[in-house]
Amino acid sequence: MSDHVRIDRQVAEMHRVIAERIRAGNTSILSQAKSNLARWRAQYGGELPSAYEEWVKLLEGDIDEVMHALESDDENAVRRRSSSPFTGILSNAERWEILKRAS
Repeated sequence: MSDHVRIDRQVAEMHRVIAERIRAGNTSILSQAKSNLARWRAQYGGELPSAYEEWVKLLEGDIDEVMHALESDDENAVRRRSSSPFTGILSNAERWEILKRAS
């Protein structure tokens, strides 16, 4: 398996765990992602790269579209997850376990 395929699989698994938590009612995850984007906007001097702007629009819209971006294996979802605002959601131990499991 190529490194790229392995990394995509690991990232997908992390986002599936995040989606499960949102489904379980932990909507503060969405607030944290929005907060990350706001912080990054300030760091970029008011403008975000287009990949992050896509997440801003997704998070302002329908939750089903957010969940699709978190869980789908289609090309757009894979691309979006490579610029994810969901940093800081999983602990280091959780991330490490997912990285090992999805290798």
